[in-house]
Amino acid sequence: MKIKNRLALYFALITAVTLAIAMVIIFIAFDSLVRTDFYSRLNDRANIVAQFYFKADEISSDSLSNVRKQYLRSLSGEIVRIYDDRNAPIIIKDEQQYWSSKIIMAVRKKREMTFNEGDPQTAGIYINDNQGNFVILVSAIDVQGNKRLNELIEIMAILLVGTIAILFIIGRWFAKKSA
Repeated sequence: MKIKNRLALYFALITAVTLAIAMVIIFIAFDSLVRTDFYSRLNDRANIVAQFYFKADEISSDSLSNVRKQYLRSLSGEIVRIYDDRNAPIIIKDEQQYWSSKIIMAVRKKREMTFNEGDPQTAGIYINDNQGNFVILVSAIDVQGNKRLNELIEIMAILLVGTIAILFIIGRWFAKKSA
């Protein structure tokens, strides 16, 4: 390999590695932001469920109507469960308990909790109501967030390949000029 090509290749590779590291950092930050935002949406959903089921007798019909409008749009793979003091599901009866007593007790202890179970993300809240103490767990898959992350990966890959090619050409030009 000619020295010009080798210099151009080293220049392109060093810059590409630096750019790739920056892209990985950006991706990690964006991924964290997307997940945090979705956990916030799930937490809002759990609070809406609490209003819908436990505060319906305490709020006006207009407010209840607004809550219903917010709650009617379901999220992808959405699962909502309400558990009583005995960790038994209420309102939505399950043949099998969807979340374990360990998870329900952790939400009860922390009062508010978020976690993921593979692809689905879950938010749980503890509600102390005049009807009893309840844990509400809401789980869903962030299809839009995952789509955005995949698009970001595609854009970064195209940008990285294009940058390497351009840097190699510029590196060859500089190597030729210096010879």
